[in-house]
Amino acid sequence: MSVKSSLSVKKWAGKNPWIWPLFGAVALWLAMGLITGGLKVDVLVTNLTLMSYLVFLSLGQTVVITGGDGAIDLSIQYTVALAAYLASLLCVSIGLLPGLLITLLACACVGIVNGFVNLYIKVPPMITTLAVGYIVYSCVLKLAAKNTGVPHESILWFAQKARVGSLSPVVFVALLAVAFMFVLMYHTSYGRKLHAVGQNRKAAQLAGVRVTPIILGSFVISSLLAGICGIMLGGYFGGAFQDMGISYMLAAISATVIGGTSAAGGKSSVAGSVCGALMLTMLVSFLNVSRLPAATQELIQGVLLVTILVVSVPKKQVNI
Repeated sequence: MSVKSSLSVKKWAGKNPWIWPLFGAVALWLAMGLITGGLKVDVLVTNLTLMSYLVFLSLGQTVVITGGDGAIDLSIQYTVALAAYLASLLCVSIGLLPGLLITLLACACVGIVNGFVNLYIKVPPMITTLAVGYIVYSCVLKLAAKNTGVPHESILWFAQKARVGSLSPVVFVALLAVAFMFVLMYHTSYGRKLHAVGQNRKAAQLAGVRVTPIILGSFVISSLLAGICGIMLGGYFGGAFQDMGISYMLAAISATVIGGTSAAGGKSSVAGSVCGALMLTMLVSFLNVSRLPAATQELIQGVLLVTILVVSVPKKQVNI
C-alpha cells in the first residue's frame, strides 16, 4: 500500500470512528468461535438482542454528551428501573397504552428536572443527574414495596417470545431509535444547534441559538430512551427489580465514547454508539464463554471500561 493510500485510509477511519468498535466486535465474535469450536449465528442473534437494550441508553448518552459542559446523564440507571416498575403497575391496572404513555411521561419529567436544575440552578450536570437519580431511586424503592414488578402479558410476549424471522422485535425497535437519532442529530435544526452548543456554548448564544431548550431537550430525550429500555428490559427479565439499570450505566457511557462521541461535546457518532454497544455486548459474551470466574470477569470489564473512559475524556474540558 502506498503512503498516499495509507494516509487516505487513516483519514477515512478518523472521520468514521465507528469502524474501530465494529472491528472489535467482529474480533470478539471470531475469538468466541475459536473457544466454542465454530462460529454460531445464534450467538450473534442473542448478542444483537442484548445489545439493543444498551443501544437505547448509549443513544441517550450521545445526545447529552454532545451538548458539552462535561455532561453525562447518571440518572438513567434509576430511570430504567422506574420505567419497569411503573409500566408493570400501570399497564396492568389501567391498560397497556395508557400505562405506557404515563410511564414515558414520568420518564420525560425526570429529564425536565435534570435540565431545570442544571440550567436554572446552575448545578453541574454530573452532580445534577446523580442527585436526581437518587430521588428517582427513592421512588423506585417505594414502588418496589407495593408492586411485584411483573409486566403486562403483552410486554412479556413482545420481549421474550415474539420473533421477526429469528430476531426479537426489540432489535427493530432499537433500529427505529437509531434511525430517529440519526435524522435528529444530522438532518434537523435541533441537531445542528446541539453540536454548535457543544463546541462553544457562548459562541452559540451570540449566534442566536437558544441554549436552554436545546440542553433541556437532550436530557428529556435521554430519559425517554432510558424509559423505553426499562419497559422492554422488564419484559425480557420477566419482572422489574430495583438495581436492574445499574450495570448498564457505565457501559452506556463507554459505548458512546468508544464510538467517537467527544466527551468534551460538539462531536457525535450515532453509528459509533451502536457499534460501541455491540462491542461491549460481545465482550461480555466472550468473557462468559471463556469460563473465567465471575469475579475475574467483573474485574476485567471494570478495568477495560474505566481505561476507555480515562483515555477518551479530555481532562481539562470536563466539569464535575
